Amino acid sequence: MRVLFVSNYPHLPDIHGGLQTTTHDLCLAIQAMGGHAAVLCGQPDASAAPLSQDSQLGYRVMRARHPETALAEAAASWHAEVIVVQTGTSLLPMVIRSLATGLPTAVYLHNVETHQLAGTLTPDPSLRYFANSDFTAQRWRALSGIDCCVIPPIVDPERYLVDHTGEQVLFVNPTPIKGVEILFALAAACPELPFLVYESWHLAPAWREHCLVRAQALGNIRWCAPTLDMREAYAQAKVLLMPSIWEESFGRTVIEAQLNGLPVLASHRGALPALVGEGGITLDPHAPMADWAQALRQLYATAPEYHHAARQRGMRHAAATPLVVGQLLTELALHAATRAPH
Repeated sequence: MRVLFVSNYPHLPDIHGGLQTTTHDLCLAIQAMGGHAAVLCGQPDASAAPLSQDSQLGYRVMRARHPETALAEAAASWHAEVIVVQTGTSLLPMVIRSLATGLPTAVYLHNVETHQLAGTLTPDPSLRYFANSDFTAQRWRALSGIDCCVIPPIVDPERYLVDHTGEQVLFVNPTPIKGVEILFALAAACPELPFLVYESWHLAPAWREHCLVRAQALGNIRWCAPTLDMREAYAQAKVLLMPSIWEESFGRTVIEAQLNGLPVLASHRGALPALVGEGGITLDPHAPMADWAQALRQLYATAPEYHHAARQRGMRHAAATPLVVGQLLTELALHAATRAPH
């Protein structure tokens, strides 16, 4: 089966994020199982060609200034058999363009942000819906009455496993929605603990400067630039701190950390409690800071006791890759069969 994943977000290497990494790993996993995958994505360079293509990532990537209008051409030129429309800044217009090609169309929902739809999702037999977690599926069922097949993100362990771990409390992506204020409050409340912050990509310069001043004043936060290889972060970590304020639809950083046996202190938001499980502790993001500080100190002091549970959860997730890809391809094949002309 030839599966074309489409979104108006840019793709690797133009932008690095959870959606891009998940799509990349999924495309490679599909091809490893004998299928074919390609990506149609946005093109951030306004001076670039209207539609360009390359295979530098190991599969075809078609980059367009206006992916919606390029969809029909891209699908035809690559001989796509099914289109999977993914989360973007205007999902419904892309779905409509996909249906107009006459090809079987599925929608893969990676978050619960209704403002990114540019419309309203509805149950429709011409569409097959996927969600990246039980939480995401339940939310969209409540919001729109749609039923989603859960296809969790693929996480390739080879890209995250390290030989040893360190002593730092690791925090990734210092932005408000990821709970950066809880990070700063914890660093102030626990001056004896060493904190390690890795920036996200495209952090606003003014925001970075604001955070750097605060980190330097506290004295126990080491600040690092974004990295293409997260193994360098996990090799220095003892605990992962993920106190997200927004509803995380998945939270793949949890799985990456768990692969290395790192326990996780996370907020009780979205899919995080189900992911963390017995491999860490979750708290309400609005809980008193004293509760957060107590939980972090406890997790830090007893990190080895969580190692086995955390690593088991991460390894189970990675080991399920063939099953997840098989389920996705089976669901797409069944959907294509129902859309075939009689």
